[in-house]
Amino acid sequence: MKSRFSIEKAEWSDERENQYKKDCFNIIFNFGDRMITNDNAVYIIKNGEEIEIEKPLKQKTFWYETWLKLKDFYQID
Repeated sequence: MKSRFSIEKAEWSDERENQYKKDCFNIIFNFGDRMITNDNAVYIIKNGEEIEIEKPLKQKTFWYETWLKLKDFYQID
């Protein structure tokens, strides 16, 4: 029996994840902070202090999980 696989869905997921990455950088930029990723964790550099924001559970949804945490951190609706 053949497994079904949708290339369109995979491409769409990748595009969506790339958009979340851009959104994360836009949020950080708008608040005048910096963001670094190290050891699969996301840190914000705010006023010279390094704050761990997120250590995403899945690499495939890394930026989506980060985006959710950034929205919470900066209290964005």
